[in-house]
Amino acid sequence: MKLVVQLQLVPDAESARKLRESVERFNEAANWLAGIAFDQQISNKISLQKIAYQEVRERFGLSSQMACLCIHRVCEAYRRDKSKRPKFRTHSAMSHDIRTMSFKGIDRVSLLTLEGRVLVPFLLGSYQAERLPQRKGQCDLVLRKDGKWFLIVTIDVPEGTPIPVTDFIGVDMGIARVATTSDNAEGHCGKPVERIRRKHNVQSSTLAHFSAPSSPARSSIARSRCDSLKIPSLASGSGPSGGLMPPGLAH
Repeated sequence: MKLVVQLQLVPDAESARKLRESVERFNEAANWLAGIAFDQQISNKISLQKIAYQEVRERFGLSSQMACLCIHRVCEAYRRDKSKRPKFRTHSAMSHDIRTMSFKGIDRVSLLTLEGRVLVPFLLGSYQAERLPQRKGQCDLVLRKDGKWFLIVTIDVPEGTPIPVTDFIGVDMGIARVATTSDNAEGHCGKPVERIRRKHNVQSSTLAHFSAPSSPARSSIARSRCDSLKIPSLASGSGPSGGLMPPGLAH
């Protein structure tokens, strides 16, 4: 079973500059190779290497293994969709293998750049430490938008051995007793749950009574509001008490 482990690299300023320049040059070469692969409809690594290996090394200054990894990356991308030309961002992941990368101890890694190798420390947690010895195949050097460097390592983990069942527990669900387990004959009482359930039911019924449009409580509240908003009648220019109509309303 294949898994992925992510290691955060902590390079100094000079090492970060070398890594950045190598990643940019690698992807620049990948875009140039993608044009050749697309124009000549080549998705086989060996075929593309025969016609472009020497030129890509001379044009972009890549080492022998860097050029081979770049060609392999381009062929993989083109093979996924041959209807369009692959494009690589300036800081897309850069491939590494055992010829361009090696671990030095438990917290450092040696990476090949355009200016030679750099030794970079990395942060290692307990999860990564347990699985790092099982690494296999290529790794990807990634520069995130926030400027942090990561090494994505593929590891090969053997399938876990099933644990034999030696014990079990039985559970009986009920109402008076929520659950009775085989190791607890008294069971778990359901009174606290029932008490909360009844409380919620009462609250729900009360709210439904007041929210119903035809409920007596709601009608009483509506009538009291209407009484407080009554104004004198405007018929015949006087109110119900025989008073005159307010000025400005008479025709």
